Amino acid sequence: MKTIKYILLGFMVMFALYGCEYEIDYRGELPKDKLVVASFIEADSVISFSLYKSAKPGTYNSGSIGFEKASNIQKDLSSAYVTDAKAELYIDGVLKQTLLQASDNIKYTFTTIPRDNQKVEIKLNYKDYAQAIGKANLNLPMPDIDSSNVILQSGTDEYGNTYHRLVVYLEIKDNGNEENYYQIEPNINYASNYDVRKITLSNSELLWENIQGVFQENSSTFESNLNRFGVISNKKFRAGVYKVKFALSVDYLFTGEKANGRIYGNIKVASIEKQAYSYLFTLNRYYNSTFMNEPVIILDGIENAYGFIGGKKSRIVKNVNLIF
Repeated sequence: MKTIKYILLGFMVMFALYGCEYEIDYRGELPKDKLVVASFIEADSVISFSLYKSAKPGTYNSGSIGFEKASNIQKDLSSAYVTDAKAELYIDGVLKQTLLQASDNIKYTFTTIPRDNQKVEIKLNYKDYAQAIGKANLNLPMPDIDSSNVILQSGTDEYGNTYHRLVVYLEIKDNGNEENYYQIEPNINYASNYDVRKITLSNSELLWENIQGVFQENSSTFESNLNRFGVISNKKFRAGVYKVKFALSVDYLFTGEKANGRIYGNIKVASIEKQAYSYLFTLNRYYNSTFMNEPVIILDGIENAYGFIGGKKSRIVKNVNLIF
């Protein structure tokens, strides 16, 4: 009986804490603001990225649609963009191009195209911020896909409502390198009578994998194990074949509604560099964490900045064009 009382008391304390807010009187020194960039670099592709500046927590308004700013002293998130930095592109140690201004779509876009096996370095200078230096090695193995398939699956829930989802099946054969990192990337759009929207891994569900804990980490009761960025490592299947089946939510229709749409795009699998994997893996942990977990340390993959710059080599494993 005592055990039951202690369990009940534990739950009461947990839910009481959940509803509380605390002000922390922090008197230490916050880190200096840094530049922020997140960009993959791929051979035979244009290098293009947006640049931001960090700020103390609470500086920017998240910009929720339909709502006013939470505070008069907050800045709009668009003010975080940096459009007048100096961006230098080095390939194999040679300066190839310098940009002094972002283009109209707030991106720095180099006309110089890197090639396979080259080493790329980007240096970013902006006012009194520390110079940011990102490096990418394009000498990456092409992912070896043993098998792949995509099917449209429909079902009905207990209330008679209909759902549609894409079921993706992949077999990734690892070449046995000590460290290989991959990204599974759906580039899928769903066009309905109302709009066109992108289908992402944020609405995915792991159905099966031959080696547990690769696509999704084993999580505690209080945290999600969603893989928003689709990044995995070969730690558990080195020199083997990893098989995974997951579903992407497409549409949910209430009783009486008729489906009418087109699903189009492709599924890619890419080899990526370790610094890109580490950043996206730890950032995903941050998104999955709750107040019950220890703070997540995000591993940045760029010198003197937040974010990452990293090499990538992609292959399209399945084209998708379905009408229903």
